[in-house]
Formats: sequence, structure tokens, C-alpha cells
Amino acid sequence: MTAVATRSVEPENPNTITALLTAAIDKKVPVETLEKLVALHERVADRLAAQEFADAMARFQAECPSIPKSSTAKIVTKSGVSFSYNYAELDAIATIIRPILHKQGLSYSWDAKTENGVLCCVCTLRHVNGHAVTATFAAPVETSDRMSRSQNAGAALTYARRQALVQVLGLTTTDADTDAAPDTERITEQQVADLLALADEVKVDVKRILKAAHVERIEDVLATQYHPIIRTLEKKRQEPAR
Repeated sequence: MTAVATRSVEPENPNTITALLTAAIDKKVPVETLEKLVALHERVADRLAAQEFADAMARFQAECPSIPKSSTAKIVTKSGVSFSYNYAELDAIATIIRPILHKQGLSYSWDAKTENGVLCCVCTLRHVNGHAVTATFAAPVETSDRMSRSQNAGAALTYARRQALVQVLGLTTTDADTDAAPDTERITEQQVADLLALADEVKVDVKRILKAAHVERIEDVLATQYHPIIRTLEKKRQEPAR
């Protein structure tokens, strides 16, 4: 007699596994068999939950618009140079995303801790079926004479929460329309000074800026390139010291 190889197929419905478990208990099958059925049930349920989560996220991202950067941050560096950049505030982001998340059975929460002057924030995104994913963002808690220690910690927490939320949801934030700005307009002398001072503060070689801007002199940086460069340098400044 020729032996025929058979391949077991995992049932796709957790209810099927539940029915198998009930039947196995009624027939008093060995404990080892029950354990295998339980493990199979968990695998199928986890796979189904992950698929439902992915479907919910796809619907959320299809409906969620780009978040406008409607607020402006004004920064004064340690060297005394001031500059500004646009960003989307956390409450403005929440106002847009919460109704869409709720519709898809999604919610989020944060957990944070501070160690060695660095605040680490974890944003957890959950689906009603229990599946969850996380994103982590670390930000230094800076010292400033303009704010108390608790205010500095609060500012770092808000910043880290916003960045972690943007990451876990895959959000897109957009600047105001700048199409009216001439493509040939160069940055001002003050902006040149600001770029050089900030680059020196965050220890970024000016040659890297020139290469990224495709120019040979810092004075030739386009006005439309100024704010993106500032944001890049600011992100560098926000990175924890290594």
C-alpha cells in the first residue's frame, strides 16, 4: 500500500477552532492535543486581527487629509540667533484625526519616561479587535532660562507626543502654499547669518547644506529652500546627544 502524504490546512475562522476545541474536550483528547488546538486558535485569531487592523488603517489613511502646519514656532538659539518654522499643533492634529479614527475602530494613547535628560515617548495605536502597533520618539529635555524645569519637560513631552503620533499613523503635514514666491529669490543676509549660526550650533558642516541645496555659496540658497533647511537643522538640534 502506497502512503499518501497529507497536508493540514489551518482553518481561517477562529470560530472553527473553537468548535474543534469543544469537540476535543467532549471526547477527552490528550492535553497535548488541546494545547496545540489552543495555539492554533491564537495564531488564527492574531492573523485575523492583524488583517482587520491593516484594513482599518488603509481606510483611515485614504480618508485622512494632509494636516496643515498652521502654527509658527519662534526659536532663539544659544548663540542668540532667532528663527521660526511652521508646524501642526497636537490639538489641531487630534481635531482632524479623531473622528476618522473612531469611525474605523482605532484609538491611540501615549506612555513616556525620562532618563538621563532624554524623554522617550511611545504612542500605541489600537484597534477594537485588540491588535496594536507602536511608534517611539525621543527628545531631549532642554534647559532654558525662559521656562521652568517643569515647563521644559512639558514642552518636550508635547513635541515627542506629536512626533510619535505622526509616525504611528503615517500622517502628512503640509506648509502653506508658497507657489507665489519667485524661484530665483535668494535668502536675505539675516537668513544667511541665521543658517550659519544654527549650523554651527548643531555641528553640521555647511558643505552639507550647500550640497543639499545644490549651490556653491550659502548666499545662493533660494528663499523657498530656507524653511526646509531650518527644519532639518532644528530636527538635528532636537536629537539626543550621543
